[in-house]
Amino acid sequence: MKKIVMFVMAALLAAMPLAAGTASAAPETLTLKVANWEDYIALDEETGESPVLQAFEEAMTEKYGTEVKVEYSTFGTNENLYNDLKIANGYRYDVICPSDYMIEKMAKEGMLKKLTLPENGNYETYMSEYIKDIFADKIKWEGAALADYAVCYMWGTMGYVYNPDKASHEDMKDWTSLWEDKYEGRSTIKDSVRDSYFVGIAYAKEEELVSLKAQYEAGTLSAADYNAALTGIFNDTSVDTVNAVEKALSALKKNIFGFEVDSGKNDIASGIIDINFAWSGDAVYAMDEADAAGVELYYSVPETGSNIWFDGWCIPKDAAQPELAEDFIEYMCAPENAIANMDYIGYTSGVAGDDVFARMVDTYELKTVPTEGYTEVDLSYFFGENKKVYADVIGRQFSAQYPDTDTTERCVVMSYFDDEANERINTMWENVKGVAFPIWAIILIVVGVLLIVGAVLLVRFKDKIFKGGKGKKGVKVVGKEEV
Repeated sequence: MKKIVMFVMAALLAAMPLAAGTASAAPETLTLKVANWEDYIALDEETGESPVLQAFEEAMTEKYGTEVKVEYSTFGTNENLYNDLKIANGYRYDVICPSDYMIEKMAKEGMLKKLTLPENGNYETYMSEYIKDIFADKIKWEGAALADYAVCYMWGTMGYVYNPDKASHEDMKDWTSLWEDKYEGRSTIKDSVRDSYFVGIAYAKEEELVSLKAQYEAGTLSAADYNAALTGIFNDTSVDTVNAVEKALSALKKNIFGFEVDSGKNDIASGIIDINFAWSGDAVYAMDEADAAGVELYYSVPETGSNIWFDGWCIPKDAAQPELAEDFIEYMCAPENAIANMDYIGYTSGVAGDDVFARMVDTYELKTVPTEGYTEVDLSYFFGENKKVYADVIGRQFSAQYPDTDTTERCVVMSYFDDEANERINTMWENVKGVAFPIWAIILIVVGVLLIVGAVLLVRFKDKIFKGGKGKKGVKVVGKEEV
């Protein structure tokens, strides 16, 4: 009995340090790794921190009863993000924000988790039905849709931001104006094959696009059929079309100031150029910057059709914190957070609702009843039935952020291109951007270089070669640096 008592006491004593250690251990920190585009979330200019992310950390710390931190990273292109995930070959991020075509590519390759958001949460309550419809019904593939894997963060159009003192309003309604001699050296287009391919198609297929526009305006083509026809044209990657686009862009290259990805919005604002092929959010930024300098810029979505694009929150399949990731997506769909992000970055959130509508009316000093001198803009497609406003100026920041119904009906989503189409288009882009050397030319160049190196070596070591010098030592000291 004594031995049993002593054994029990010893066991209890041994367990005490473990129990004490467990009781005093700090709670585990939950870290959510987020990857987003550069300059694409609200920031405090003084601290450089995001108030939206800070508020999320506080809310989730309270919810989970343990500290929650966001590890925030940025990327420059969809392809950079894709390669980052591929190289990791496992856990890298919990939440990412690629564009529509890349979401489709990642989903098809099994890189994303399907979303399971709450039925009565922020997404279901506040996301625009227009956005939901596109994600669920317009962007689909075998047994799946964009809505299964992504929630819209920001969306917009592509068009021209321009100085009306240098480029006419009428010209900017037409994609082909950039090819005109009078605009030589005064415009930029995107250093992005997908975006600039769109402009090339608009030029190459101008007659077909003009014909469709006339049919639609005459009422012989429904809005749905018109949009479907435009979608087919702007997503055409056939050999003949790619060749036509290469010819068009090669001609345009001689007429533009240059290619750019992010500098165009500053160049147009500062007056270096007069026309910039731009994403709508960058157009808003450029107009704001130019306003501060006393210059009034405008934004136009050409009348023969344009691109409507989306960036969406997704969860990689290897996410370490999938539940917290869905909390983050839900949190970003709250109207107050959508408004904070829009106010800072200038792009348009997929979130609608009364608060966002009121913010839009106040920001742009719009009227909600017919007013003399104001133009009616129907935004019912985005905000809901009978949501019309009246603006005193059309074609400025408001129009860039919230295109009217007529504009959206002629805007289409660019699809994900398969490997064969991508190879064809990328080759076209290489040919447009610079002269691509054929294989035979590369071989001639290599042979020429080898002959030159051989001649140099022959001259340098001819005495040793022809006088029986110590060949091994001579070979050893001839390295790349010395050649």
